[in-house]
Amino acid sequence: MIIYLIYSMISLGVLLLFYHLFLEKERMHKVNRGFLIFSLLFSFTIPLIPIGLIDLPTDQLNFFSQTTVQESGSFVMLDGDWVNADAESLAANEEVPGPQAYSYWMTVLLVYLIVSAGLFIRLIRIIDRIQLKADRNEKRLLHGCEIILLNENDVPYTFFNQIFLNKKSYLNGEIPEEVIIHEMTHAKQKHTLDVLLIESLKILFWFNPLLYLYKKAILLNHEFLADEAVLSHGKSVKAYQNILLKTMLIRPAHSLTSTLNYSLTKKRLQMMTQSKSAFRSVLKVLALMPLLAAITLLPGCDSTTTEASDEVEVVDEVSIEILNDEGLLVNGNQMTLTELESYLSDLPESPDLVRMKVDPDAAFGTVTDVQTVLRKYEALRINYSTTGVEGSNELERVTNEFLEAANRYMEIEADPSNAEELIQKYNEVLELYEAIQSLETDDPNSPPPPPLVPSPEKRLDISGNLEISGDLTLPPAPPAPPAPVKEGDLMQILMNRQGMLLMNEEPAELNDVRQNIKKFVETSASTPSQAVIGIKTDPYTPYDQYNELLDEIRAAYGELRNEAAQAQFGTSFSNLEENSSDRETIRETYPMKLSIVPPEKN
Repeated sequence: MIIYLIYSMISLGVLLLFYHLFLEKERMHKVNRGFLIFSLLFSFTIPLIPIGLIDLPTDQLNFFSQTTVQESGSFVMLDGDWVNADAESLAANEEVPGPQAYSYWMTVLLVYLIVSAGLFIRLIRIIDRIQLKADRNEKRLLHGCEIILLNENDVPYTFFNQIFLNKKSYLNGEIPEEVIIHEMTHAKQKHTLDVLLIESLKILFWFNPLLYLYKKAILLNHEFLADEAVLSHGKSVKAYQNILLKTMLIRPAHSLTSTLNYSLTKKRLQMMTQSKSAFRSVLKVLALMPLLAAITLLPGCDSTTTEASDEVEVVDEVSIEILNDEGLLVNGNQMTLTELESYLSDLPESPDLVRMKVDPDAAFGTVTDVQTVLRKYEALRINYSTTGVEGSNELERVTNEFLEAANRYMEIEADPSNAEELIQKYNEVLELYEAIQSLETDDPNSPPPPPLVPSPEKRLDISGNLEISGDLTLPPAPPAPPAPVKEGDLMQILMNRQGMLLMNEEPAELNDVRQNIKKFVETSASTPSQAVIGIKTDPYTPYDQYNELLDEIRAAYGELRNEAAQAQFGTSFSNLEENSSDRETIRETYPMKLSIVPPEKN
């Protein structure tokens, strides 16, 4: 919007300057009238046409645009690893302070609308007053024009095809013929249309001072035209000038009307005696052509250079919602999986973050298909959310804190002199990581935790012990990957697209899951702590049926823990104090180990 206003003002100013310097003094008033109207329309439309040769920095002039802040040199999690972000892909931008900028521009918009509304109401009221006078006063027809006879002693004026004259003077024949010809010229040449055009533009662009200069030039040109018409009827120049002088002290009745004495200046008096040179006029019109070409080829709001036409969208964040009918909403637009892949392939860079929301009834295979496409185009930072998951807000909050703490830890330079700071920050990361694991233990439906950052020992690549001051101790390294599960310790559950189940290759109903899990954990596994539940679904398994299966598994472990707590401590598991040794004992006895991809058997 800003570049549009700047370009239109430049065009308006250049053309108006050309008019005053070269065209206004020439006796080609009809051509000049067309030029002034053309200049207005041209200046307000040419910036909308992308034919410029120069690419203007529209991103710097658009104050309403918003950018995203990213600090260069930060560490991000990509495909399971913490790596240093590419400086080019994470180039820092200045962010417009959201609330402050929003409040400022809302105030500007409010002021603009108030002034525009006031000018619009003013225009309507003036037109209404003129028409009210026309309706309430006596009318006469004269050479196709409507004469409105007024009791007021106003200067004669014209509005469209209506000429307003003093009734007494008209009936007594006191109005000179020159005055009648002057006003009829305004009516027949429809000068009111020009005035209404400039007034309409003033409503939209009232802050543009050039429009007021254009109105002055247009009204003066109307007077030149009317004066020329009077003199073309053979009237005396001196007599006509005397008539004008007699009426020059009377103020016009309305700003929208064409009046007899408008702007009686030296210019009008000189124009009546100005000699006309057709050759000089043609030369000046021809000189206008290069000027119009230059304005046209100046930069428009859009550039059509090859570089700009090939420019593609750059995005930092993509929002994907997986619907229950296998459809996708990508940034609010309906897409298929193929269209999503095409959209990602057209981006010059992979998005920094993908926010994925999964409908509970979405096909499970659709989620994995979308993940495969995102990995293909290296969109690896994904923020998942689902509806109907209790505790998801708390888990999301803790996960975000973990990611921020991990990022701060990875920003510390891996140097032995920073060992103490590394250990402190790593301990903070470990605490948040354990909090995530605790929340996920209570809710098996939650996504797996992000990978743990490398330990200080690994980052410093130290073979011996760290030499540090104080009582700081190096935290333990991340736990090693679990060993392969023994065949007898694995309960494999298969669910097809209709929700039918196989539990260790035996058919089962959803109502049987709880008891089958309890029986397997207590009798079939080598020990309850070694039992692992593996879940595999059909690509088209509805997400809500998958959630019901998880609820039954969670309920089975809940009953096992309650029974063990009653037997050992005489109370239910939920009544045991949080983080107490008794509660941890029950957890260690019946840990809930789930895997949606069955572990390897040995």
